[in-house]
Amino acid sequence: MKPGSKGRRRIGQWIAPLWLALPLAVLSCVNAVEPAAADAAPRRDGAVHINQAELLSIPGLGYSAPPRRIEDGGLPTDGWKAVSLPYMAGRELVPTPSGGVQTVTDWYRIDLAGLGPSAQPRHLYLPRWKTLGRIAVYGDGVLLYQSQGGAVHNGYNHPLLLPLNATANTPSPATVLIRVNRLRSSGSGFSTVWVGDEDSLSWRYHARQLLQVQLPFIGSAAFLAVGAFALAVWLGKRRESLYLLFFAISATAFLRTLHYFVSGDYLLVSDEWFEWITVASLLWLIILIHLFLQRLHQQPSAWLTRSSVAMALACSVATLPHASASIASLYLLTPLLNLTVLPVAVLIFAVNLRKALRAKLPEGRLVAGWAVLAVAFTSYDGLLQNNLVSPESVYTSPYAIISLFFIFSYIMFERYTGAFAEVARLNKGLAQRLQAREAELDQSYRRLRVIENEQMLGAERRRLMQDMHDGLGSSLISAIRSVEQGAMTDAEISGMLKGCMDDLKLAIDSMESVDADLLLLLATLRFRLAPRIESAGVALRWEVQPVPALPWLDPGSALHILRITQECVANVLRHTRATTICFSTATDGQGVCVVIEDNGAGFAVEEALSRRGRGLRNQQRRAQAIGGAVSWESGSAGTRFTLWLPLHHGAGADQAMSAS
Repeated sequence: MKPGSKGRRRIGQWIAPLWLALPLAVLSCVNAVEPAAADAAPRRDGAVHINQAELLSIPGLGYSAPPRRIEDGGLPTDGWKAVSLPYMAGRELVPTPSGGVQTVTDWYRIDLAGLGPSAQPRHLYLPRWKTLGRIAVYGDGVLLYQSQGGAVHNGYNHPLLLPLNATANTPSPATVLIRVNRLRSSGSGFSTVWVGDEDSLSWRYHARQLLQVQLPFIGSAAFLAVGAFALAVWLGKRRESLYLLFFAISATAFLRTLHYFVSGDYLLVSDEWFEWITVASLLWLIILIHLFLQRLHQQPSAWLTRSSVAMALACSVATLPHASASIASLYLLTPLLNLTVLPVAVLIFAVNLRKALRAKLPEGRLVAGWAVLAVAFTSYDGLLQNNLVSPESVYTSPYAIISLFFIFSYIMFERYTGAFAEVARLNKGLAQRLQAREAELDQSYRRLRVIENEQMLGAERRRLMQDMHDGLGSSLISAIRSVEQGAMTDAEISGMLKGCMDDLKLAIDSMESVDADLLLLLATLRFRLAPRIESAGVALRWEVQPVPALPWLDPGSALHILRITQECVANVLRHTRATTICFSTATDGQGVCVVIEDNGAGFAVEEALSRRGRGLRNQQRRAQAIGGAVSWESGSAGTRFTLWLPLHHGAGADQAMSAS
């Protein structure tokens, strides 16, 4: 089991009972707040629960404004009938065609004469009235209240609390008349009435307002807020369509529940468009939940998706305000549309529930199970909408959507935390692989260092052996042969051995680090050769000037430079009979020059280079090996030898030498 999955599973175990029990708990709260009353006796808190009234229904044509004052004598004396509250007048599922707008004005008369005087101003509390029309309240024939806004979205889901007398110690109305001017085909639902002081009724009013209006609004707004967060996540992670579907469901659910907590006074659009939004949002909410479930269980039903989308699109277009005959007809057809959508919703949710069970996906089973129960809640609301159950009941669809908010939030929380857990797992695996790779690289690096050191030591050994063979070895062999043949004097043999010793010292000096400093290398050369030069009776002039560092100068290159200058000094001492040798340096173009001049007898440079002797040729070969060049200028006044060295490898030696 992945880390944290046990905790998330525990959360899921109480999510399901929570959303299942939420609508049932709301109904229980309603019954606890407003229990049924068998009579009109005052309660302990001073409130009177009235469940009997007289009803007079007057047919008419079109809506009419309530009069400012009306006397009991102005209404017909006959035709009144006693009714029990709550009272429900059935609505037509399919409205019968008729000319004009057929209306009915229902007058509910409530006798308050038996209540007696009150020390507190009396209030009237009406939990709900629902119909396609408007309401007005009269006290002793005086208009006390009339509903505002349109006849369709008239605030029917908002409870009503209003004062019956303006101040205390003034007589309250003996008779209350409640006028409901409604469309005939829409039916009507009228709850029981409460009369009492403000303290005894306000808590009932606020409890009902909380259950019917405020909680649905808070739940829908929270759903939309979390959906907006999901949209922001989707914008940063476009490949995860669940977040986009979650936002679309939250927005559609908000539009669907909008008519539960707004009234005609606060609509930003016309009644026609608001009613169309209410109808269309239910259709697309079902489609979006279907797509969300498909995305969860990964078992799409192409035929079901195409047919349901086509049906939703057709219904949305057919119910557009400009396509329907009138807003009244669209409102009256809403129950019929809901009944038409209900079997389709049952089919969609049943298919997804079966696939979720087959896929053994807890999240899919949770949503699909909610969908099955949501159908039951919607069916109950359909009965309430068609005045088949008491109007004092609370619509459960908003709470089903709030439950959907909890479920979807839990699913997105699972996905979100699961993504973090997956990232943590991948990071841990990546760190382990990186650590193993670093160990492998470190081991490989150590092996390479050992191999590199061995190769470097081997190369240095071979270089020294080759140099000693060509220089020191050759000199020693010549000395041995001369001694064996008796062709050299003791002084000559001593000079040759001193030269061998100088070769050995220079080979050792070349192994020291010079840090790319040519002057340090020349100083080492001076230290080694100065005694030999002075012992030969030759004066040494040292006019070396600072020159730039040579980054490429390594032990091998240093030995080449030492050998070149040593060979030059040996030639001067051996052949020129010079009395002075001068060393100098200079910067020249892309390189530096080391110049050795003497005042001895000159020689023919071209002729010397064409001979078989290897001295000058060795100097040229060594200079070319380090990217440099050598040149000689010789005459009767002496010889000038120049060694040109590049500042960087690749610099043109020919151009620098021609410039010099």
